[in-house]
Parts: sequence; structure tokens; C-alpha cells
Amino acid sequence: MQDLTIFINNHPMLSLATAIVFVLLVIVELLRNKRQGFQLTPVQTTQMINHDHAVIVDIRPNEVYRKGHILDAQSWTVKDLKENTKKLEKLKNKPIILVCHVGGESQKVAALLIKQGYNAYSLAGGMRAWNEAQMPLI
Repeated sequence: MQDLTIFINNHPMLSLATAIVFVLLVIVELLRNKRQGFQLTPVQTTQMINHDHAVIVDIRPNEVYRKGHILDAQSWTVKDLKENTKKLEKLKNKPIILVCHVGGESQKVAALLIKQGYNAYSLAGGMRAWNEAQMPLI
């Protein structure tokens, strides 16, 4: 312990830099964990659909949606979600799982819906992860 004190006294800038890096790493890790709190794997998504009657909202463009989507998924644009509050209000009591190409856009929309009081989730990895897990498409 005495060696640590001597080191800090002899190298204040290096000690300060180390402390700053440590604090930043903690912050990044906390943000990452918070973001993953509302992400679901394909298996978790299937379980939530089967047990909690979750609603799947596919936010990819309609032409991509028509080429293949999750069973019973509803196709909404991000604009629809933001502007059509009456349609969205009907889903207030159900879990909503948002799906996009690779998960980035659905994460942002899920975070927005959570702030508005919805029980929203994002399919981690989007349809790419769904396909890699060899889950069924319609």
C-alpha cells in the first residue's frame, strides 16, 4: 500500500489518467448493460411471443417485410410509430418487440417507446440474428 502512495505522489499525471480511464470504462459498461436490458435473443423473443403474447412490430421497409417476416409481425414504419399514437396506444398493455435489419434502429425506437411508458423490446441483431438462428419466416 505504501508503494502505491509513493507511486501516486511521484506520478500524479499518470495516476490521474489511469483514474479517468477507469471511470470512463465503468460508464461505458453501465451504458452497455442498460442498453442490453431491453434486447432479446431470437429464443427469448419466441418465448415472449408464446407466453406473454408479445406483439412483433417490424419497422423495415414494406418491400423488405413482404420478402420475409416473423409470423404475425405487423409492418409499421418508424414514422407510423411516432405519429399514429392511437394505433400504438392499443398495444400499451402488451409487450412490443421491435424488429429491423440488424437491431440498431429497433433499439432506438424501443428506447423511445420505453420512455413513453410502453413495455418495448428490441430483437438483438434484428432479422439477421433471426435468420442465423434458423427461426421460421413467413
